[in-house]
Amino acid sequence: MAEIIPAILSRTVADYHKKFKAIEPLTEWVQIDIVDNKFARNQTIGYKEVTSFRTLKKLEIQLMVDFIEDWIDPFVKARASRIIVPYESARDPIGLIHHMRHHDIQIGFSINPETPVSRLQHVIDKVDTVLLLAVYPGFSRQHFVHGTLGKITELRSMRPDIIVEIDGGIEPGTARRCAELGANILVAGSFIFENENIKGETYQEKIKNALSILKEDIEGIVPVVES
Repeated sequence: MAEIIPAILSRTVADYHKKFKAIEPLTEWVQIDIVDNKFARNQTIGYKEVTSFRTLKKLEIQLMVDFIEDWIDPFVKARASRIIVPYESARDPIGLIHHMRHHDIQIGFSINPETPVSRLQHVIDKVDTVLLLAVYPGFSRQHFVHGTLGKITELRSMRPDIIVEIDGGIEPGTARRCAELGANILVAGSFIFENENIKGETYQEKIKNALSILKEDIEGIVPVVES
């Protein structure tokens, strides 16, 4: 069954701590989005801020940065369980994979909506996961790019057992459709953390209710390949 992973995109330490404290009891994995204002036009917290909040949860770090190599080792020290890097910024994809394998960290490549999955042909058998961005990188509250759906099927034809993540525009309806096509992981940020339509007496209760709505949307759907 597909898994929902909450995604935190924060510009300040205060916002990061608020969101992490609220979601920490509710999930096994948390994705942290890191944007450098170069790869995408936004600036988030960095590795120092991430390490300022200690947790036993599994961290998936999604890097949306240029000069990826400068960012890997700091997040290794931050005890990330999985690091997702933008294929578009990878100057030496194979060398990058070898470096991360040396640190025993799961690795994945992300691709932007305009990037064809065929670009991953020479690396897809060397990574743990492929993350398909269903929005343009850098900002939350964007609409789902429906061309992403066809990419799920393409990835499955290239490597049937690859773990497929979909990130961006995940809400009831898009979550279900992605799960039906075989996505293993659905990454949701704004629907969980910035949804004014979700009821709850506290911030954490609203987040819990939003997460429950997404889980109900994909309940009973079995992906093509179990993660």
